[in-house]
Amino acid sequence: MRSLPALFVTALLVLNTTGNAQAPPGSLWYNGDFNGVNGFSNERNTTITQAAVYDDFNVTSPAWNVTAVFSDNLANTVITGADWEIRTGLSNGNAGTLVASGTTNSPLVTPTGRSGFGFTEYMVEVTGLNVFLPMLPSGQFYWLNVTPVGNGTGRSFISTTSGTNCVGTPCGNDGNTFFNSTYFGVYFGGPSNTDFSDGVIGNVVPEPATVALLTCGVGALLIALRRRRGA
Repeated sequence: MRSLPALFVTALLVLNTTGNAQAPPGSLWYNGDFNGVNGFSNERNTTITQAAVYDDFNVTSPAWNVTAVFSDNLANTVITGADWEIRTGLSNGNAGTLVASGTTNSPLVTPTGRSGFGFTEYMVEVTGLNVFLPMLPSGQFYWLNVTPVGNGTGRSFISTTSGTNCVGTPCGNDGNTFFNSTYFGVYFGGPSNTDFSDGVIGNVVPEPATVALLTCGVGALLIALRRRRGA
């Protein structure tokens, strides 16, 4: 993955990495807060036509129902939308399998309270999803991308992380990411040695046995109440 020299110029720029924990309520996976080290091109319709970063996550229970996805980006463009994808089976030069994807013209764009390299950091969140993800076999991952869409100017860089305030696994510590960009001429290049700040919001889907036990328990309670009333 090629680096972005503009984000290595730190000596003359103000850097603020303080702020509240960025894992929103309901987060099942969050890779961690911006560590102030770098950012990587993650944008569409800015001065860069298209670039997307993918980071890996594990579904650590029988299944998840994903209701929202997000990424933290250092940006100076007006964010007018967001693209998102969840994939499996990525490898160098291989796009794997697309599980779910979409584009929204109404993402939630929230300042995180952080900034770096002359850019304000924003959490860009895609809501209103209903994506079922079963747990994968050991050693396999899901891959998330959330790309801000700009207004034709400016830039957007997904923030690097070392896992502070992370939720779930991996915890901003495996350097397992891929980069895809028609502008830079990279087709799912990677993996890199860097982790980025993004995450998944949703609900854990109980195991079938747990659902059956709950159903039986409610049924037994209703029967007991009926008997009491009959007595």
